[in-house]
Amino acid sequence: MSRAWHPNEGEEPHAVLASLAPRPPTGRAGTSREGAAMSERGTILLVAESEGVLRELTGILEPERYTALTSPPLPDRVLGSLRVHPDLVVIDAGLRNGDAIALAAALHADVGTDDVPVAFVAPADDVGIRVRALAAGDDLMSTPFDPQDVLDRVERLVVVSRLRRALRESQAGFREAAASEREAVVTADERGVIRGWNDAATALLGHTEAQALGQPVGMLVPLRERHRFRASLDRVRVGDDRHIIGASIDLSVARRDGTEFLAGLSYATWVFGGRRYFTGIVRELEDRAVDADAFGSVPEASIDAIVSADRDGRIVAWNSAATRVLGYEEEEAVGRLLDLIVPPEFHDAHHAGMRRYAETGEAKVIGRTVELSARTKAGERIPIELSLSTWMIRGERFYTGIIRDIGERRAAEAAIRRSERDLRARSAELREKNAALEGTLDQLSRMQDQLILQEKMASLGRLSAGMAHELNNPASAAQRGSSQAQAAFAKLQVTQLELGRLGLYGSRLERLRELDALAAERADRPAEYGALERSDREAAVESWLDEHGVAEAGELAPSLVSLGIGIDDLERLEEVFPEEERRVIVVWLSQKYLVYSLLAEVAVGTTRMVELVKALKTYTYMDQAPVQDVDVRHGLDNTLVMLHNKLKRGVRVVKEYDADLPTIQAHASELNQVWTNLIDNAIDAMGGEGTLTVRARGEGDRIVVEVEDDGPGMSPEARSRVFDPFFTTKPLGEGTGLGLPISRNIIVKKHHGDLEVDSGPAFTRFTARLPVGVAPSDDGEED
Repeated sequence: MSRAWHPNEGEEPHAVLASLAPRPPTGRAGTSREGAAMSERGTILLVAESEGVLRELTGILEPERYTALTSPPLPDRVLGSLRVHPDLVVIDAGLRNGDAIALAAALHADVGTDDVPVAFVAPADDVGIRVRALAAGDDLMSTPFDPQDVLDRVERLVVVSRLRRALRESQAGFREAAASEREAVVTADERGVIRGWNDAATALLGHTEAQALGQPVGMLVPLRERHRFRASLDRVRVGDDRHIIGASIDLSVARRDGTEFLAGLSYATWVFGGRRYFTGIVRELEDRAVDADAFGSVPEASIDAIVSADRDGRIVAWNSAATRVLGYEEEEAVGRLLDLIVPPEFHDAHHAGMRRYAETGEAKVIGRTVELSARTKAGERIPIELSLSTWMIRGERFYTGIIRDIGERRAAEAAIRRSERDLRARSAELREKNAALEGTLDQLSRMQDQLILQEKMASLGRLSAGMAHELNNPASAAQRGSSQAQAAFAKLQVTQLELGRLGLYGSRLERLRELDALAAERADRPAEYGALERSDREAAVESWLDEHGVAEAGELAPSLVSLGIGIDDLERLEEVFPEEERRVIVVWLSQKYLVYSLLAEVAVGTTRMVELVKALKTYTYMDQAPVQDVDVRHGLDNTLVMLHNKLKRGVRVVKEYDADLPTIQAHASELNQVWTNLIDNAIDAMGGEGTLTVRARGEGDRIVVEVEDDGPGMSPEARSRVFDPFFTTKPLGEGTGLGLPISRNIIVKKHHGDLEVDSGPAFTRFTARLPVGVAPSDDGEED
């Protein structure tokens, strides 16, 4: 893969090295980010049906230099939109035409999008949706939006997304480095951490791949050379790679057992995923002792203490970092034994270890990094990390140790352990609180169900009161008419006996039949007169009856006038009936009309009662399937019948229905509950007087129902909270504040529709939209 490179004269090293960099692997790790430069801060994919949600989120994000893209809530469309590789996907949890939770699961399950964070948008008061969204996504944004909260969450999730992507791409880059079986190939990142290691490297250097990966590449460099290596690495980081990159050089390399050998190194650098990587090919040149200025290269600029000693343990080199860490100046330390910095209790072990290594070559510390204690000039003991190596110079053995003060790290580790303990305790506390919260949510859910039931019962009670009043009027009329008819029948029976004794036949009997037909006809349509004219006619008829000896003339006169009979009609009876027969016939005719009119009154009352009961059964859809094809116009008409008692006091009803409106599948009785709430609220808003307009029309694949009143309208605050549970503008004791939330639940969650409100200074209009051909849910949860 990597190879020695000798630049041509005048050729820029970076340009040639860029051409040597490996191509990104195919598949997800190497796919170029289409539109990666679309925005400075990140690309956000918004998935929502509500134009208001999309508009508000876009207005928050774009001024902060985010690119906001939108997609319909269809899985295929969303997955297709991911070709731009967004940094974050935001999904409205309240989708009506899609399952937001399932969509997030599909994104997390797809190998191409499983590392893209998903955040949900959910109402602050919808506990059920929020719990499901928190379980399925990476974060949750509440509506109404707090712009700063949205930006904070988006920024955090974008950082997480890019870290995930960088890790994925770097892993792909490491795997791309070829593993030559003949030459040791080692790849490291810009921090000098080993990311690639082949089998030849294991054979040559002694470290297995598992041991090498993640370790600093400096472990392959002898201690005395590491300062030069670090300086070279620092130059490469800032772009000055002229000294090593692209050239083949000879250098000393340390094996795992601490021995050294002379190697040839071909070194190249390349950039992938915005990060720099280095690949070196190491070849063993020859087995000869490394001859170098042993101590002239001790790095004065190193941040670690570097101490070298001879075979007797006498210090021969001491850098400025050793002075900073251990306190001794160079002139104080050089020439003295290492016992100077070894705690007294470890002197014997230290001497024994040096003797053992000199006699047997058995090393317990050499070639490893261990944690020990050191003694400072002030007599303090400090925790250190020691990397010890050995080498030969002109037949003499020397030791070099790199000492790092890890006191701060130990303190940090202790702080982390304390933090982990606190976190575990906090997690346990949160689990307990979560369990308590779940119990509270369950209790709230039961309370909500109870309150909804109470609201339904209260609504039923109001309807029952109105219906009782509506039924009472015709029932009273029927009862009154039947009671009066009994008395009238008794009198008529007596008169019928007298009439039978007259033995009428021929023209007189025919005339009697005509009078009977007149009485039956006039019972439904009595003669109409003004009040003054009727009074005059009744007085005249009563006088005539008195003059001709007819008893109870005052009771008979109103009936005769209602029949349209006047003085002339009575006089003409003399042409057919003699005086005695005429008196009986006049009484019979008046009584006959009274009975007919009372029976007509009973019929009107009972007919009205039948109509009301029929409307009530239709309104409740008694004895019918819960879900059926429904004509919303019939439901609206039946609701108006049920509320007639409130409407008749001064409300004019205007109905505007489309003639060819299709039916919908619905819970009919529950839709009628919605119409009842909307119409009843409209009547109350108008104070019982005004114009109520009820509309039903088609709009594409939806049915639109509007209930509008010409009352004073709602304030902006009331309009924004009208669907909040327990919010009401009615006086105390007259409203629970649950009617409209229940109505919205029925329309939106059960029937997958919309319920909106619009209001101005002289109107309020509620608009319900219901889909055609879509079956409703059996419960209040969204699909």
